[in-house]
Amino acid sequence: MRRTELLFVLTLALALSGCKLRRPSDVLPPKKMEQLLYDYHLAQAISQDLPREEKYVTMAYIEWAYSKNGITREQFDYSLVWYTRYPKELSKIYKRLSARVDREYKTASMELSRIEKKSFTILSGDSVDLWYLGHTALLNSSVYMNKLTYTMNWDTTFHKGDTLQLSMNSLFSSTDSGVPQHAYVALSAYYRDSVSTVDTMLWNNSRITLSMVLDAQKNFSSLSGSINYLDSTDNRSGAMILSGMELMRYHEKAVPDTAVKAASAPAAEL
Repeated sequence: MRRTELLFVLTLALALSGCKLRRPSDVLPPKKMEQLLYDYHLAQAISQDLPREEKYVTMAYIEWAYSKNGITREQFDYSLVWYTRYPKELSKIYKRLSARVDREYKTASMELSRIEKKSFTILSGDSVDLWYLGHTALLNSSVYMNKLTYTMNWDTTFHKGDTLQLSMNSLFSSTDSGVPQHAYVALSAYYRDSVSTVDTMLWNNSRITLSMVLDAQKNFSSLSGSINYLDSTDNRSGAMILSGMELMRYHEKAVPDTAVKAASAPAAEL
């Protein structure tokens, strides 16, 4: 290769290397931006399903996305502006994000199908555990982790006059003995024209049971419930561990004599 050709090749190589995109140090790296965008869009999707009277908490969900990833809103805005100037880079992020969502959607669909089959298709016996969530749960005072809710719509699993019995072990734990800890547990049956609810407060470590009998004269439409962990702060120094969770459905002839009212007993060892 002649000297002039060599100089041309070297000059071209330097020019091409100089065209390589350089991301400023205060712009989020692609993987970090991808995770943040995932959480950001998840927060937006959750807030869209909120009732109108609860739309005010939308920003709390968005702030959760920032907090989880350890950045501020300003950092996100600045990074997003930079990526929009380079659409190819942003396109790469969203391509990976789309593939991730597709994978998780397929996994969630399979899991939902498994739960529905387990909870509603094969439940034909007189005494059946309807609980379809995990049998253990951890709640704390964070607005994102202080509540567990569930809903079941009517199907052939339920009969008029059935007895429903919700049971669980509760264990409170805290690094600050001065923070009061308690929880509210509720179970509600919805009919076409009314609602029936049983509830109780948890103040100590115990095994609790809530029982209700479905009205034999009314058309049952759905069942829902919630467990709310309560304290006076949001410092996450306290937590409540739930275990042995079950929601038994007894047909009238199979109702045990003990399943007649809400009761408390010492918690089983966790």
